[in-house]
Amino acid sequence: MDPVEINAGRYYLRQLRSDDQLDDRPALTAAGVTAPSQYVARRAREWARDESYAWVIAEPRTGAMLGEVVLGTDGTIEVWTSPDDEVAERDAVAAVARFAAGALGLAVRRP
Repeated sequence: MDPVEINAGRYYLRQLRSDDQLDDRPALTAAGVTAPSQYVARRAREWARDESYAWVIAEPRTGAMLGEVVLGTDGTIEVWTSPDDEVAERDAVAAVARFAAGALGLAVRRP
């Protein structure tokens, strides 16, 4: 499946990027990812192979990465955001749950 962007109200969800316009690698490094270029490439492969679906939780005006939400093919949702951004987490999970149910027919659950 090709990556899908999702409007999540105050945020938007998009694929991880490392290009001339947006580069999520610094945010990934700050979040503890030790090989951010490989991480971005792995997430793209997972989308292409329908293994899992990862979105950046992005600030809508700048596209800045605030966190990540990942939907597994078994319906599990994992999410991380900065500690003080519970609203972004809640909105992202709700939007991905709607996508999972509507587009993939999956019932979601949090691990």
